[in-house]
Amino acid sequence: MGTTAGVRLPVTQPMDIIPLISSDSRLVVPIEQTVRTVRGEERQVLPLADAGQALEYLNIEMPELVIVNFSDPAIDAFAILDTIMGDPWLHHGGIVALCGSAKDMKRVDEVQGANIIASLSHDDISGQLQKVMGIIESNRRILFQREIGSDIISNISGSFKLDNDPLEARCYVNLICNFLFNFGRIDVDKKIQLNLALYEMLINAIEHGNCGITYDEKSAWLENGRYIDELILEKRRDPLVAQRRVTFEYTITPERSRFFIGDEGDGFDWKKMQETTAKQNLFELHGRGIMLTRKFTENLSYNGKGNEVSFDIGYEAEGATLMPGLFKEIKPVEAATGDIIFRQGEASDFLYFIAKGRYEVIVNGTVVSTLTADDLFMGEMSFLLNNRRSATVRAATRGSLIKVSKKEFVEALKRKPHYGLFLCRLLAQRIQRVNERSSKR
Repeated sequence: MGTTAGVRLPVTQPMDIIPLISSDSRLVVPIEQTVRTVRGEERQVLPLADAGQALEYLNIEMPELVIVNFSDPAIDAFAILDTIMGDPWLHHGGIVALCGSAKDMKRVDEVQGANIIASLSHDDISGQLQKVMGIIESNRRILFQREIGSDIISNISGSFKLDNDPLEARCYVNLICNFLFNFGRIDVDKKIQLNLALYEMLINAIEHGNCGITYDEKSAWLENGRYIDELILEKRRDPLVAQRRVTFEYTITPERSRFFIGDEGDGFDWKKMQETTAKQNLFELHGRGIMLTRKFTENLSYNGKGNEVSFDIGYEAEGATLMPGLFKEIKPVEAATGDIIFRQGEASDFLYFIAKGRYEVIVNGTVVSTLTADDLFMGEMSFLLNNRRSATVRAATRGSLIKVSKKEFVEALKRKPHYGLFLCRLLAQRIQRVNERSSKR
């Protein structure tokens, strides 16, 4: 059995181990029971009781999901989060935050750009976590797992029936926004914008559509200093409201993402609402969902009744990816359309990280494939094997590359040795994908 920072690891695949960063041993059993209720005996919870132990595990194993106790007095979880966010290319897994106070939950929710999937209250960890884990299991393809290959993002779609629960809405929104951000389809600003728009529209479907909360009712409730979640919970006690569901559908393609949200309510006069909200501030209590969606998305469309809405977002034309912290000190090289990056037969003196753009791979004058930011690297095999280039690479669009010499590569690995393991995994995944394609021929 292997060990990491003094922790004995179960003999199983890393993807079946969920690290729990917390010194509170009372959380382990209920969380482990909840996780196994959703996934079964093969998924295990690994307690990590101090910050150093946790960071070493995250650096080496790079788990796809981690649970963090942000109210643990013995662990500075926010400092751990800062480290994770300092290199999101390496630390790309989803985070479930446990919060013992409203203050900590608000602080977590205000962190912009983090891969937070959900913030859960200590008061009902088992119930909330079971719901979140169920959503994660149904959407594994958008819980970010870094692989190599330009076919990573094909058409990914999902159709789900949501309870009238803001936690479910937040979880779905975070999963989708994290996925698109981690694959470089949207930048951090657009991630925040899409997150706001999606969440507001889902909440509108819950509170105004299924729960039938009126403008005046919501105003009076909020003006008394109460939370909208409490009003939704009160409405859900009505059996007729409790049986209603929100339909949420997404389709993610290489060029854009499209969303559909529908509720089972009476609908509303969306044309009048659009006219009313056109002059309002984005942060008014009413009509914000429509304003945000109209401002930050494309092709906004309602049905006649007003209880179904669809919209989409586009990506950058050439695509992009997060910049690895390993190479942050190396200035990117810009490539113009038609530029030759390297030629077949040349010495392999440099490794190229694809930050942006599309590149044609040419063997003996014939284009045999295309590389994009999804492929992450070009020329890595000949670079590592010290062979000459087996193909010519030409920029099909304008782009940006990190050109890394062997000396820079070695020096970078000395500074961040955990990247060596990560890059080995990436190369192993590429070989595995090639073998899988060959076996299907």
